[in-house]
Amino acid sequence: MKARKVLLLLGLMCALALLCTACATTALDNINTYYAEVGAVMDDWFGGSSGGGVSGGGEGAVAALDAPGSFTLDADGNYSFTGVADADYYLVYFCAPDATSDSDPFLFSSNSIDATGTGGETYSGSIDDLVQYGYGEYLVKVFAFPNLNDSAHAMSTAATATYSFSGAQDAPVIDYLWNTFDGTVDVQLSNIDTYMYQAYPDSVEVTFTNTADPGDTVVVTIEDLSADHYNATSDALTRDATYDITAVNHSTNAYVTNPDSDTTQVAQGVTFGGHNVISADYYYTDGIARNSFSYPMYVSNFDLANGGVFDCGNSSISFNFTAVPVAASAGSAYTYSMTSDNRPFAIQDGTLELYTDGTFRFDQYSEMPPQGPSHIEGIWTDNGDGTADLSFNHATLRTSLDPDY
Repeated sequence: MKARKVLLLLGLMCALALLCTACATTALDNINTYYAEVGAVMDDWFGGSSGGGVSGGGEGAVAALDAPGSFTLDADGNYSFTGVADADYYLVYFCAPDATSDSDPFLFSSNSIDATGTGGETYSGSIDDLVQYGYGEYLVKVFAFPNLNDSAHAMSTAATATYSFSGAQDAPVIDYLWNTFDGTVDVQLSNIDTYMYQAYPDSVEVTFTNTADPGDTVVVTIEDLSADHYNATSDALTRDATYDITAVNHSTNAYVTNPDSDTTQVAQGVTFGGHNVISADYYYTDGIARNSFSYPMYVSNFDLANGGVFDCGNSSISFNFTAVPVAASAGSAYTYSMTSDNRPFAIQDGTLELYTDGTFRFDQYSEMPPQGPSHIEGIWTDNGDGTADLSFNHATLRTSLDPDY
């Protein structure tokens, strides 16, 4: 797929999120639901003026600008149109083929094209330099807009052209989490953002093959993919077995040139046993501190005698804890004072108790807004070499906002 700049009008999108209450259903499988929901060409953005005519009467009449002239868009994405008098800038919108009304929702939007003349001049180039879009068929619209301080003119009606775009789907990038506490594996399509500008697959099949017993094969299928849905969970893996993992996408989209993607070799020789297993880029959130902080899933080779640093590498900000050994509490094999100097959520008063029964509890008492203090429990295993492995059970996480904290 050609490289294109992301040139979406995010400010306008935010305004639309407050105003648009419905979206059109289209046949384009590759469209991000968010853009379809908020993407309407709404002249409310532009000083309340309306395109396609003259609003009001008498001294307050507002005349629409002429539509851009001679708009063409060829199969290679080369566009051309002529400018109009009193235009300050132009915008290009990619819409569903049946979105023929100027007020219909759009799917992708360009940045503004500044007017360089007083009308009749030609604007041309590659559409890829204006808009990032996915595979599919579109009705493409270009509108002329007056200066925001121009109270005498309103946006134009649209000049339109049809356009289609095909290409190959990328191979999936898969991450995974084995939750030893409930015996499930969760798989995640980590490159989901790629498919907004290609086409969302119909399904992603992630295959786990037992290295000691090839007959023990588990396929976890992710379906109904969207920007907000790209995970699937299975409880079918054999505990303590070792698996090789592969993945492939499937698509029936007419604009995808390879119905089956290349097969991804996700991992080899992964044992799903008595501790959590998490791949490097598996993303999760505990929703603490406005979603910027999450507890770890797994900490390996923790220094029992000296403590040390373990981090929450999957959080949206870099966050780590420093464990300093203190006198063991009653019932604990080891006790640690927990601190962090990560701003703005510095923790200066936490404790980690490694209990003699192989469980642990980590409490942090700092006011991490909006949840405040929290605690989490888990299991730990002494490796016999002065280190321990810790698995965090996120089902036990409680914050000060929980009634059973």
